[in-house]
Amino acid sequence: MSESAQIKPSPATPLRAVLAVVAGAILWMAGFLVLARTLAALWPAYASAARIWTQTAEDTFTTPMSVYNLSFWLLTEIAAGWLAAVIARRAGAVWVLAAIVMGYLCFAHFYYAWHKLPWWYNIIVAISSGPAVLLGGTLGRSSDRTVSPAGRPAT
Repeated sequence: MSESAQIKPSPATPLRAVLAVVAGAILWMAGFLVLARTLAALWPAYASAARIWTQTAEDTFTTPMSVYNLSFWLLTEIAAGWLAAVIARRAGAVWVLAAIVMGYLCFAHFYYAWHKLPWWYNIIVAISSGPAVLLGGTLGRSSDRTVSPAGRPAT
């Protein structure tokens, strides 16, 4: 097969990487809110606890509610990493997004909310955030591979 007939990914540009990080961060924030609002529409007690949290920062979430919140964070972090990898086509953008998300959540949960939320919740949300974004990035990079006519991944 000639050089010109091979499928090659387009070169990743710095602008593409920046857009990937921004898009991933937006998906991460908006995704959590969409999932939480959906659960609030289905579960009035959750809606009440969420309203109290947003108005007074008082934790009235039950353990099952907190587990749902943890799940929402993890799902949106994985989705954000996946989106960043698909857009940027480079691992560096995913690492930057992971650092931003984890840095923010470590500050928020080890400093700001430590005394307001259960210790186990704070630790899991903060520590799992970076690896979850990186997992999403790995999934995004593996789904972005194209297959050559010979059935091998294109390089």
